[in-house]
Amino acid sequence: MGVPQEVKATYKALVESGLIRYQTLPAAAAPTALVSDGAAAAWAWMANYVQIAAAAVIPNPCWLVGATIHTGVVETINGDIAIATGAGGAEVDLAMFHFVSGIPTAVGVSVAGPIWLPYPIKIVGSPRVAANIRKSSAASAAGVSIKLILATAVGT
Repeated sequence: MGVPQEVKATYKALVESGLIRYQTLPAAAAPTALVSDGAAAAWAWMANYVQIAAAAVIPNPCWLVGATIHTGVVETINGDIAIATGAGGAEVDLAMFHFVSGIPTAVGVSVAGPIWLPYPIKIVGSPRVAANIRKSSAASAAGVSIKLILATAVGT
């Protein structure tokens, strides 16, 4: 998408914001677990992306606008999450963002507020959506659970 189309899409999103619908992904299901390979070195990506939604599941078009993450592990997790589209083994990253999550004691669950992207990312064609994780601590199988936030029906 070129700059003029980006400007028009942003304008429509602001002016016609009452026409935006939000949904979470995976829809009507538990969040997707992203668990770092316990044998991986610090800041190493997992070998494979984890599928969040199969092809032909998400609306066409839609916009990736954010994510929510949480963990049930008594460990502070400092890392990066990559959101991608494409067939397994051929994913292309759309966004990467940093997160910090954790529980200081064995009581409770860490729930972080949503992470909102500064600009929506348009996804067309209803592709497979997947994610990957890397974190600061090595030799730990700790991870997070993630739900993506999508905007649909923008300006329609």
